[in-house]
Amino acid sequence: MHLSKESVHKFIFVNSKECNIQEASILEKWIIDNSIDCIINCAAYTAVDLAEENEKEAFDVNYVGVKNINDLSLKYDLKFIHISTDYVFDGKKNTPYATTDPTNPIGIYGKSKRMGEEVIINSNSNSIIIRTSWLYSSFANNFTKTMLRLGKERSALNVVADQFGSPTYARDLATAILYIIDIKKSFTDIEKIYHYSNEGSTNWSSFARAIFNTANIDCIVNDITTDQYPTKAERPKYSILDSSKITEVFGVSTRKWEEALLDCILAIEKEI
Repeated sequence: MHLSKESVHKFIFVNSKECNIQEASILEKWIIDNSIDCIINCAAYTAVDLAEENEKEAFDVNYVGVKNINDLSLKYDLKFIHISTDYVFDGKKNTPYATTDPTNPIGIYGKSKRMGEEVIINSNSNSIIIRTSWLYSSFANNFTKTMLRLGKERSALNVVADQFGSPTYARDLATAILYIIDIKKSFTDIEKIYHYSNEGSTNWSSFARAIFNTANIDCIVNDITTDQYPTKAERPKYSILDSSKITEVFGVSTRKWEEALLDCILAIEKEI
């Protein structure tokens, strides 16, 4: 929302109550009433563990909702950018995932997101998919904000150390998306899938330490294994994304995740 103030485009931000993407007729009316020419779909059922119990709700948002947007983008010739996830992979690689690597989601969340992707891939809509990973920001609930809160409340924390990925600052992702909208009038002549994350990789416990070090919080992080922190949904052990294609096609630059983390924490501190 903050970045939109610096853009020449007019943005309309809506939540599920204002525009339920699961209801095609409601979505269509909203598109017509607001003269929409481009949709960036950030809506998703992202509660990974709850998705295991609420399979229908997850697929309604991550598949049905995406299908509705894609169908209407075809009907009204809209540009459509869909945000997807590293959870479409099973995490069994040990090198960064390319956009061409086969998907194999291991949980309901990943499976529902992959079905949403397939709708777009199998259509000729004016659309692209951008997969991202370990997303955090200065807004809403996310790992970074949770660690900042817990780090001030506790002297030590146990954090998983055997899951690896690339933390991604949502502001950087948003900046990349706005740049792509500006430089590309149509997506019909290019490939559908791209990856975007900040540069570098880490594990959750090292990420937590970086958060505390950056924010000058005195909290000890103890490494634990995934088996020591059981969850209803299995997580990919390795979900580092290769973002080279988005740079090659669009000229989008990426920066180190440590640099992005510093900017995010500074933004959070300004809001406190």
